[in-house]
Amino acid sequence: MTPPTQSSAAPHSYWTDSPVCVFGGNGFLGRHIVAKLLERGARVRTLSLPGPPVGDPHPNLDARTGDLADPDAVHAAVKGARVVFLAAGPVGAGGSAARAMGTHTDALTRVLGALPGDARLVLTSSIVAVGAGRGEARDEDSPFPNAGMCVAYVQAKRAAEETVLALAEQRNVVVVNPGYLFGPDDPGLSVMGELCVRFWRGNLAVPPPGGINAVDVRDVAEGHLFAAERGTAGRRYILGGENVRFAELFAMLARAGGLRRAFLPSFRPAAPAWAYWALAACAELGHRVTGKEPRPSFEFVRLFRRCWFVQSTRAETELGYRARPLSETLADTFAWHATRTRVAPRGLNRLWLRSVQSALRGAEQERLVRETQLVIDVGEPGHRQL
Repeated sequence: MTPPTQSSAAPHSYWTDSPVCVFGGNGFLGRHIVAKLLERGARVRTLSLPGPPVGDPHPNLDARTGDLADPDAVHAAVKGARVVFLAAGPVGAGGSAARAMGTHTDALTRVLGALPGDARLVLTSSIVAVGAGRGEARDEDSPFPNAGMCVAYVQAKRAAEETVLALAEQRNVVVVNPGYLFGPDDPGLSVMGELCVRFWRGNLAVPPPGGINAVDVRDVAEGHLFAAERGTAGRRYILGGENVRFAELFAMLARAGGLRRAFLPSFRPAAPAWAYWALAACAELGHRVTGKEPRPSFEFVRLFRRCWFVQSTRAETELGYRARPLSETLADTFAWHATRTRVAPRGLNRLWLRSVQSALRGAEQERLVRETQLVIDVGEPGHRQL
């Protein structure tokens, strides 16, 4: 039997008029989950921290502002829900984000305590809970190699996942492990959305040494619905896209934004780890003095000196999950951001990163100057052309 594809999703009858709760509904992933649920006719209730609106007003959307630290708000949000998506929680490496990571397990415990007995919980984990290596692609059954990694986000995601899977025999839970999310409709600027904009503005000159699995947020949102519909309770499903090193990712971002290096042929090689350690030391010192978020932080360097490469075979086989080409995702990402913010280098940043069009115009101007000079040089002796 051929597994269903995302263009032939399960009949909407599964979701039609079904009560669903989405925690973190105004986040980058959450808003895409909400949109797909509303397309399928679900009745959606969200609970989110203050921030961008979940989406346009919709008769089937009850968007609430609140905190998962509030037990009453959590109980009210999940009341009567058939499916609950827990897609909330801080994301980041170092700085203030690292200090907030304990909320992942706390929020999960609170949601589990309020969850209706017949409801299915889909927990959004991450590929960081699967692990990283030197370049091999890991799957759901690979041993976790990063138990000693001093990155709060990695340990928080792994701890929350272990907590919920330990209860799999008593509760109807499914875990999904998305790759690093890219895509349009990112008003709050997600971690990777911020990386994209900073790159297109010329603020990221040299790629880190590691790599990530990059995936379209729209495909991951679809994968969440598939996990709720078809996933086996107590199982993990990696929702990934393409495994890319940062040097390759930067080159793809440049192509998506119509940019090229002003000098040097490519973004390879990436910066050595020691160079990023030095930058992080300066940034961390500045953080202590000024309170400004460190960029990069020590945790960032620990995270991205490794390759977070995964494969999504289980989700493709059991759920019918599919991911679109990353080049398409980055093109859509650039197009969305370009209508809302500046996505071009300015000032000194143009010395190393240039618009392809401006580079072509510059080359054309240089050609015209050379041709003009050639005409002058040929015509000068005796002014014979007159």
